[in-house]
Amino acid sequence: PDTAKGHTWLKAPRYDGRPVEVGPLARAVVGYLSGHAPTKALADSAIAALGVAPEAMASTMGRHVARVLEAKMLGDAMVGWVTQLKPGEPTAVPVKVPEEGSGMGLVEGPRGSLLHTIDIQGHKIARYQLVVPTTWNCSPKDDKDVPGPCEQALIGTKVADAENPVEIVRIVRSYDPCLACAVHVVNVRRDTVAKVRAV
Repeated sequence: PDTAKGHTWLKAPRYDGRPVEVGPLARAVVGYLSGHAPTKALADSAIAALGVAPEAMASTMGRHVARVLEAKMLGDAMVGWVTQLKPGEPTAVPVKVPEEGSGMGLVEGPRGSLLHTIDIQGHKIARYQLVVPTTWNCSPKDDKDVPGPCEQALIGTKVADAENPVEIVRIVRSYDPCLACAVHVVNVRRDTVAKVRAV
């Protein structure tokens, strides 16, 4: 609230100074380029079936296709995972909260990378911080005026009806934003909206 350029409460996380997209499409790209056989086979099959160049997958369509392919891979993997379950074994580990300490957890969730950090003082949480997938994907312009992934995807979008910009909604929803996290994203920067409507 203290900055003239502020427009949202959403953070603008950056990786090595650059905005990054997280989620199924990002995981598909990493898996594909690293030679992960199931990802490569399914992605090549989808690209061939759609009759598009691989570059076309860096899009709203690509995000949806990657989500479907990932669901297929997870479904296939579950057959093996279920055989590893051992009935009767504990499902949680009891933890004693230390007097002081800090920790972090980083995990890939369905929507993308999720980071939790915690500081404990006097056996109580002194600070708890989250960087959720929507924060990465829907981050606003940063202090260097670099827009986040979702804003970048919106710039240049052709809108048939400015009163009902369904094209914008389709793009934003392809990032699968969490409504609680994205409630402030609805108030997109006015200059970004102006660029979209000017096309």
